[in-house]
Amino acid sequence: MCQTKNVKRVLVPVQFDKAGKKLLRYAWHLANTLGAELLLLHNSQTKDLTFTQQTRSIQTLRSFSERILTEEQKPGSKQVPFECMVRPGNLHNCIAGVVADHAVDMVLMETCVIHQEEEENDPDNAAAIMELVSCPLMVVPCTTTFKKLANLVFATDFSDQEDSVLEQIAGFAEQAGANLTLVQVYNESERQQLSSYKAAMQDLKKKLNGKNVTFKLLEEEDTLEGISDFAENSAASMLILATQDNYLMKRLFSSNYIKTMAYHTRYPILTFRQVKKKPCSGCCANCKSKKAEQQVLSFMK
Repeated sequence: MCQTKNVKRVLVPVQFDKAGKKLLRYAWHLANTLGAELLLLHNSQTKDLTFTQQTRSIQTLRSFSERILTEEQKPGSKQVPFECMVRPGNLHNCIAGVVADHAVDMVLMETCVIHQEEEENDPDNAAAIMELVSCPLMVVPCTTTFKKLANLVFATDFSDQEDSVLEQIAGFAEQAGANLTLVQVYNESERQQLSSYKAAMQDLKKKLNGKNVTFKLLEEEDTLEGISDFAENSAASMLILATQDNYLMKRLFSSNYIKTMAYHTRYPILTFRQVKKKPCSGCCANCKSKKAEQQVLSFMK
């Protein structure tokens, strides 16, 4: 797990198309807000690259990026430093090594609502890449332009929260100069656990004492829709998640939300990796295994 509190280097996979231009524009504003540098990566989609091909591709990437980034920079403002890198193959093949070798603190990607069959045929989609990297990954919907990071909503379970990840998220909010709200959505069947949720919330308040953080408990029938509605109603500029795997990411950007235009299809989402103690309600592979383990332990007791 990435342990740095501040984001110093953001990795941005870039393609030479309209989507690549839009992502670069967003990346410039994000890096400018965080005081970070950009590492721009282009994949050739070919098996190999000769030295000459790689050199030419890096020059093309630099020219392409300089033009876009210069357009975003205001006269007299500080430049956002960036490096360019080209690798053979696809993003799926190299991103883990790039993140580890170049001290990447965050990956920034664009994503669109996709159908399941399209996702399975695309190894470079954001949900697949999330499984490969140890640092936070931010996904920007393809229709989104950068807006000031003023209010961040972190959807979590107060009673199942890893301290180091919480510190990272609070540190990111401070770095961005944003307010942070921790929200837990629970359903009717969990009412009997409400007192333990409140106690856990008080513990987190003590750990984050002095930070610009607020806390909220909400009862909703559907957890994901409740989180989305809360983020919408609170005018959140970003949703933050801390998950063990990419199940929730897949659900967030599934074709189920094409017509609803839910909050998370229009605003960026920042995901952190976190080891969870409790199984989620999504019945993903990790949680099925964890649930089975808990049933065995209960039986043994």
